[in-house]
Amino acid sequence: MRRVTAIALSAAALAAGVLTGCGPWDRPDEADDGLVLKPMRPGAGEDAPRMYQIQIVRVRHRLRPDAPLEDTWRLLGTTGVPHEKRALWRANDLRLAEGGQLAAERLQALVRETPDRTVRFSRLVIPENHDFVIESGTARPEMTVVWTDAAGRLAGRRFGQATPRFRLVCRRAADDPRAVAIAVVPEVAYGRERVHFRRTDRGYARRTGRDQFTPMDLSAEIRLDPGRMLVLGGRRSSEVSLGATLFFQRRGPDLWEQTLLISARALTPAAAAEADTSRTVDPAVPPPGPPDTGTEPQP
Repeated sequence: MRRVTAIALSAAALAAGVLTGCGPWDRPDEADDGLVLKPMRPGAGEDAPRMYQIQIVRVRHRLRPDAPLEDTWRLLGTTGVPHEKRALWRANDLRLAEGGQLAAERLQALVRETPDRTVRFSRLVIPENHDFVIESGTARPEMTVVWTDAAGRLAGRRFGQATPRFRLVCRRAADDPRAVAIAVVPEVAYGRERVHFRRTDRGYARRTGRDQFTPMDLSAEIRLDPGRMLVLGGRRSSEVSLGATLFFQRRGPDLWEQTLLISARALTPAAAAEADTSRTVDPAVPPPGPPDTGTEPQP
């Protein structure tokens, strides 16, 4: 009787593995890649999942030793990120700040006055609480990165066929439905595409993609009020630091630096269906979006 019961239980376990796409001969790697996020359940009214239109502005300029570069970061305000997190970003040559209409107008003036500066902007529509990536550089055949973790330990790694980028998530702020909370973490995608298994609430999902290196100690969340934008940039105290890898790149004898300006606004379902997701090159820096009526632009 016990033997029959054991056989029945084994058969039931095998059938459950087949239904979830995970049998003893096809078991996914338990190591997770990237962020695991569950999509929000459908709702109505204020609890319904939102769609966000993300505007990404890439400002690139050539560093010239004969021409001092104006420090545009002094035009930006500090974020609500804790001091310890900002210090960790600074230790890895990474910078983050926020700005408004006045900062965008000054950046426009710098673009007009500086010949070695270009602007490219794009838009995309993303569901609330779903992660997406923004590439901060072109693919490289080989990349060496050295970083510092939250414990102060120094580590390094070499990646083949690597692309530097950021992974982000947008969600509504808990205390103000008009504000947007943006979670951001640097990341390196490397290697060739291969099959990955990702844990979900129903088992495992199978997808094809590249391997990812994500230093989760550097994940941060920034709150953006209406009319504000997130600014990401770097320093270059070392050629192999995270900031130097993500935001600086050589083109022949020239060294180019890139700054990312990111803004987000909530969309209604009808507006999301009609939202513009074009990619254009423009000589001006578009503003982060008009603030709500009754609020004044901030520097």
